Amino acid sequence: MTSTPGSVRLEELLDRRSRRLRTWVVGLSVGSSLGLAVFALTRFFPAQPYGLADDFRVFYSAARMVAAGHNPYRLGPLQAVEQTVAHYPSLQPALDRFPYLPITATILEPLTKLPFWAAYALFTVLGVGLLLFTLALLARDLGWSRTFVLGLTVLVSWIALLGFTAGQFDALMFAVVAGAMLLCWHDRPLAAGLVMGLIWVKPDLLWPAPIFMFLALFEKPRRAAWFAGGWILTSTLCLLASSRLLTSWGHALHSFASGVGGLQPDLAGLPGLLGAAPAGLHLGTGVLAPGSLAVMVAAVIAMGVFGAWMMLSADWSRVSPVGRISWGVGLPIAIWLVATPYAHPNDDLLLLPLFMLTVGRDARRVHGLGLALAILVTLWILLIWPAGVIPWALGLAVMALVGLGLWRRRTDIRLTGFGAGLCLLGLAMLPAVWPFHLLKVGLTPIAVLLLVVEGSRTCWMEVGGAGTGPAYFPDHLAESAVAHSPAGG
Repeated sequence: MTSTPGSVRLEELLDRRSRRLRTWVVGLSVGSSLGLAVFALTRFFPAQPYGLADDFRVFYSAARMVAAGHNPYRLGPLQAVEQTVAHYPSLQPALDRFPYLPITATILEPLTKLPFWAAYALFTVLGVGLLLFTLALLARDLGWSRTFVLGLTVLVSWIALLGFTAGQFDALMFAVVAGAMLLCWHDRPLAAGLVMGLIWVKPDLLWPAPIFMFLALFEKPRRAAWFAGGWILTSTLCLLASSRLLTSWGHALHSFASGVGGLQPDLAGLPGLLGAAPAGLHLGTGVLAPGSLAVMVAAVIAMGVFGAWMMLSADWSRVSPVGRISWGVGLPIAIWLVATPYAHPNDDLLLLPLFMLTVGRDARRVHGLGLALAILVTLWILLIWPAGVIPWALGLAVMALVGLGLWRRRTDIRLTGFGAGLCLLGLAMLPAVWPFHLLKVGLTPIAVLLLVVEGSRTCWMEVGGAGTGPAYFPDHLAESAVAHSPAGG
């Protein structure tokens, strides 16, 4: 559609006026994240029980047991090894156990040759390096130019910082998903499948990734077949390496999943937030609790609808391979992360591809009147809860009116920055609420839900509407643009 001179002038005016506000908000987000990171690290040093490297202590101990031919799913022997690694005055039976597949411990076996703290330091350095390297490549192919600001923001965010201080695998898992995306974009489907097979480190979170990667590649069946072959090969090797302990792992996983939700108020999925609702609802937090089952079923249905649209709609024929793979894999992972009963704020590092698509290149969709309104709505919500300054009835009534007004003005170009602004502010602020004991339960699920809703809306507009981002090409330019543009759009 050809723009009129007046509309072009309006867009230029809006962009000029919004640059300063966007710079201010992005700078404020980075500064807040950096300040929180400094404050948090002062709480982690010196190391204390259930602080620095608490999760890595479990992984390291399990790796030592696997290396010695022992069963890491026997709680008593595992905790005895944990105490020799780093002594804790008291133990939490629900948390000081190893619920992951044995391949997770096998990967860490080489690090058990080092003392515990040296192994943790090396593991963290490798994680930071993988995160920054794959993030830079991902940003390049999605058209970002300010990769340094993006990398710094991610590195000091609570989402990344929590995973690094705990000694978790989130940076590796992000590198697996982003690396598979990059390899597929550059026509290396077999290598992408081999890399994607490493999701067995955290299959409970990443099972949608290989399925939707396969669907995204299916427009060219030969590429999809090569990807599937690589994934099956790595998966087979992972399961064969774990075969001796698969039965023990199944029992340990069932026991862990049944009761751990009630002990951890910082879960990142909606089931954890529903479980913190008034006791009269009896929703629970376990995998088989009514609230958890309802949310998971809804998520699977939503992913099924999205997959059918991606496979059957002609709209997707106008989408570049870069956009098809990034939307096709990023959105289902986000839907599952908002629905899974057991995910933490640090696991939301896996949302980065969807976040980058949703806020646009260099956060260009975070702009204008919409961004200003997002700031006001965020402050309004915080004044309702946790501040308690505004009564619930009044606060929700005003929010309903705002929602109605936004719906009526949903095509107004001046408000396009609202959803992206909310996503940026939500992910920058809400995951950090609970760890500093401002509330009894974390608000991370709200931040994840905001991203899923706005990401879905943006994907619909980008694919089904007049797309302008890295996902879209006119029909006659699609293949040549992918071939000649590292930005994919």
